[in-house]
Amino acid sequence: MKSLRCRMLVVSAVALAAVCTNAIPAFAQNAFQGSFTLPTEVRWQGATLPAGEYTFTMKSVTAPNLIVLDGPSGSSFVSAIVGDRDKISGPSVLIVEHRAGKSIVRELYMAQLGLRLRYAVPKAPKEAELAQAPVTTERILVAMK
Repeated sequence: MKSLRCRMLVVSAVALAAVCTNAIPAFAQNAFQGSFTLPTEVRWQGATLPAGEYTFTMKSVTAPNLIVLDGPSGSSFVSAIVGDRDKISGPSVLIVEHRAGKSIVRELYMAQLGLRLRYAVPKAPKEAELAQAPVTTERILVAMK
């Protein structure tokens, strides 16, 4: 009886190890990997990113749409306010808004996934809007890896 129990335990352990081993590669895959180059310092959610080359990964296309950025000043985590499924024509791009001498990431379009992520952009006071130059936007190409 002990021999049968021991065999059952060994078979169960081997089966559990096989399931766990196969689950690790599926968990490690990223939903999206990309890279881009910032020509100037940019504010993205709570992070201030210096000019330079960046790579990023997104583990899942579901909320909270967390992106891990790697760049000249190390790693940062950025979470989108809203993620929309959308048919995106054209390339993947990062939309940067320029106003009052500051650059802020407003959106990230990932054409391959049909996903648009929106980020918080602080509102300028009305007095400052009237006194400043108009708001402009810049499209920065994102290369998918």
